[in-house]
Amino acid sequence: MTTSELFLTAGFDRNLVWAEGGSVRYLVAKLEVQTAELQSRVERGPLNIALSIDASGSMSGGKLEAAKLASLGLLDRLNSRDRLTVVSFASDVVTHLKAAAMDDAGKRKARSAIGELSTRGMTNLSGGWFAAADAAAEAAERDASLTPRVVILSDGQANEGITDVEALAHHAGELRKRGVVTSTVGIGDGYDEALLAAIAENGGGRLHDAERTDEIGNVLLGEIGEAMAQLADGALLVLDLPAGIRAEPLGISGAEITAGQVTLPLGGLSAGLARTAVVRLICPSGQLATNLEVRVSATAIFSATGDRLRAAPTDCRLAFARGSENSAQTRDVERSLAAARAWHAHVVRYAALLNRDAEGDEAEKYLSREIKHFERYARDVPGGAEMIAELELIRSRAGRRWTERTRKEMVLQASMSLREGIDHRGAARASWSAYVEKEPET
Repeated sequence: MTTSELFLTAGFDRNLVWAEGGSVRYLVAKLEVQTAELQSRVERGPLNIALSIDASGSMSGGKLEAAKLASLGLLDRLNSRDRLTVVSFASDVVTHLKAAAMDDAGKRKARSAIGELSTRGMTNLSGGWFAAADAAAEAAERDASLTPRVVILSDGQANEGITDVEALAHHAGELRKRGVVTSTVGIGDGYDEALLAAIAENGGGRLHDAERTDEIGNVLLGEIGEAMAQLADGALLVLDLPAGIRAEPLGISGAEITAGQVTLPLGGLSAGLARTAVVRLICPSGQLATNLEVRVSATAIFSATGDRLRAAPTDCRLAFARGSENSAQTRDVERSLAAARAWHAHVVRYAALLNRDAEGDEAEKYLSREIKHFERYARDVPGGAEMIAELELIRSRAGRRWTERTRKEMVLQASMSLREGIDHRGAARASWSAYVEKEPET
């Protein structure tokens, strides 16, 4: 039997804080799962995939047919241990296939079910999502190794059922706590990136983009390929904090912050690929020669068996010091760079969402405030000057509405940076900053 272990490292960008209070430090944690055998010899766990496919009227004109073709292509990657659910949603919700085993008979049923899909009505995204999640969750109740994975494919806006972004994000988090992972695929330029990002990020999955219909297949197979490569699901990072310290996770949705504790959902883990989390800590005052101690721990679920993995906890300390000592201390360059990248991606993503909501004045104020602090922090880290220039570029265009594609590339690429994800679209895209450069200046 393969043995898997969870490894955790954590530390601060700087280890001293001013005794008078107000110091800001960044805790950088990395979580990785490793096996006692080579990854190529580890048998993957069974997959429990539920496709929730938008069949509203806007999916006509080739989008639904492309989604159906992509779904059919998925069947070749599945085996008899895997389960597949197919749900379509419009004004109504139809479950075409429910947690069927992907043996030969199951694949015949799946091909027939996928062939039934046709466009109709409005967009009850929440109804289709919940139906797919329920079907996959029922299968997981019978077999703990069948982690439910919902993939929502949609080209538009949720306009029936639950439509509020915060409410949908909350439901995604609740489903994640029940073990249901949700990823999303936005098709074209008309989908609501704020909504699909909120569902995916709070649901422990990934946001994907298929700008063109011929990219849907690559993106869907890429998402399933990532699921196949995962050794652990539902990774959680927990910080136990001393009194008076304030925590602000950077770019991690679904974080739970209570008095004395922060819980961060990190999603799935593949062998040899570490997930990084960055948390900003605003420190209180304290007596010289005393410490602030933060205990960092982590858990995850081994995908093949459903067993829980636990990492050995790490204790990270900040020492109270005089102002001169605090100012003169050296920084950990690697952790400072990780903090700067997470901060930068966090700002890029939020600026795009403000622009979507036509909050030009608020965006300019937000960017001015962030750049002021970011410039001081990042100017001496590798690549810092380039990151500062990119934020200045956004600020110079913040007063005008941008194109849908500019905002989508900003949200997508920032999300990939925060999760160290892969772009499965196939054709290489320009950086998000190239899109912003084409927007008119304020």
